[in-house]
Amino acid sequence: MNSTTEVKTSTTTVDRIVEKLPLRSVHYFIIAAAALGFMFDSFDTYIASYAMPSIIKEWKLDAIMVGMLTSAGIWGMFLGAIVWGPVTDKYGRKVGFIGTILGFSLFSGLTIFATGVGQFLIYRFITGMCLGGMIPVDTALVSEYISAKHRGRFVAVLTVLWPFGLLAAAIASLMLVPTYGWRILFILGVLPAALSFVVRWKVPESPRWLAIKGRKEEAATVLKQLGATDADVRNLGNEQLAEKVPIGVLLKDPYLKRFILTAGYYFFAYFGYYGFVLWLPSILVVVFKLTLVKTFTYTLYAAFSAILGRMTAFYTIEKFGRKQLFYVGFGLGGVAALAFGMIQNPAYLVWGACILAFFYEQGVAGTVVWTAELYPSKVRATATCWSTGAGRVSSALSPIVFGYFVANKMYYGVYITMALFFWIACGLVYWLGIETKGRSLEDVGAA
Repeated sequence: MNSTTEVKTSTTTVDRIVEKLPLRSVHYFIIAAAALGFMFDSFDTYIASYAMPSIIKEWKLDAIMVGMLTSAGIWGMFLGAIVWGPVTDKYGRKVGFIGTILGFSLFSGLTIFATGVGQFLIYRFITGMCLGGMIPVDTALVSEYISAKHRGRFVAVLTVLWPFGLLAAAIASLMLVPTYGWRILFILGVLPAALSFVVRWKVPESPRWLAIKGRKEEAATVLKQLGATDADVRNLGNEQLAEKVPIGVLLKDPYLKRFILTAGYYFFAYFGYYGFVLWLPSILVVVFKLTLVKTFTYTLYAAFSAILGRMTAFYTIEKFGRKQLFYVGFGLGGVAALAFGMIQNPAYLVWGACILAFFYEQGVAGTVVWTAELYPSKVRATATCWSTGAGRVSSALSPIVFGYFVANKMYYGVYITMALFFWIACGLVYWLGIETKGRSLEDVGAA
C-alpha cells in the first residue's frame, strides 16, 4: 500500500507581516517626513487668513469679498481631493505625496505676484488643489506601514504637527508682516518644496499598494526594509490585484455606510472649524477693532492651545479610542463655541479662543486618523480624499456664510452654526461609527 505525504505551504499577506513587525528607524523616518508634510500643508493653508487683514486694507475689501478670497483655496482643495485620490491609488502613494508638496509650494510662491483680487483667487485656487490632496494622501500612506498596535498613535503624530504649521504662520505674521507686508508669508510658503526631494529618495513605497498592484517582489523588498526577514516574505502570497475602481464605488456596498460616515463628519465638522479658524484674524480686527500686532498675538496663543489639543489626542487615541475624540473635541467644542460668542470684553477673547481651539483640534485629529483605517488599500486614497473633499466643500462655503453673518452684524450666528454642525458630526459617529482601536486593518475589513 503506497502512501503519499502532501506538504502544504501556507501563504501569508502583507497585512499579516506588517502586523508583527517591530518599529525600526525607517518607520520613524517615514513618520517624520509625513509629519513635516502635515506642518507645511498647515502653514500654506493658514497664511492666506493671516495675510487677509493686510489685504483688506490694501485692496479695500468688504466682508463678502474677504470670504470669497479666503474660500478660494478651499475650493481648490475640494477639486484636489477629488483628483489626487484616484491618482494616488493608481500611480502610488509617493507620487501623490511628492506631487502635492511641489504643487502647493510652487503656487504659494507665485501668489506674491498677485496685484488684485482676480489673480489672488487663481493662485490660491491652484495652491488649494495641491493642499487638498496632501493630507489624505499622507495619512493613507502612513497607515499602510504601521501595525494596529501603533497605527492610531503614529497617525495622530501627524495631526500634532498640523497646529505647528498654524503656529509658524502666526509667528511669521507677528514678526514679519508689519515690516515686510503680507507677501513675505507666501515667499516662505515655497520652502516645503525641499521635502519632496527627501521623500523621493528616502521614503519607500507602500508595501500594501505594491502588493495589490501585483508587484510582489517590490513589496517583499520594502517589507524587509521595514524589518521583515527572508523567512517572513518567502511565502508572501499573490494578493488580489486592484481592479480599476469605478467612479461610484464608494456609493455602493460594502463602502456606502462608511462613506456616509466619513464624508458626513468631514462636511459638518469642517464647516464650523474652517469657518472660524480662517475668519478669526479678521474677526479680531473687524469686529473687536484689535490692532494687527495684538490680533497676531492672540492667534499665536490660540495656536499653542491647538498644539496642546492635538497632543492630548495623541495620548488618548489608543487609550480611549477614536470615537471619544469626536465626543470630546466636537461635542465640548460646540459648547465652547457658544460660550466664546458671548464674550464682549476683548481682554477675555484670548482665553475663549484657546479653550475652543483645545477642544476642536482633538475632533479634527479624529477625522484624520480614523478615515484611513476604514477602507482597504485599493480604495483607501480615493475614499480618504473624497471624504476630505466633502469637508473642503463645507470649509469653502463657511467663510462666505460667516462673512455674511459678519457683514450683517449677526455675529452670534457664527457660533450657533459651529455648535450645531459639530454636534451633527458627533451624531454620525455615534450611529454609524466602527471603533478601530487595537484592531488590524484586516480585522475591520480594510486590509
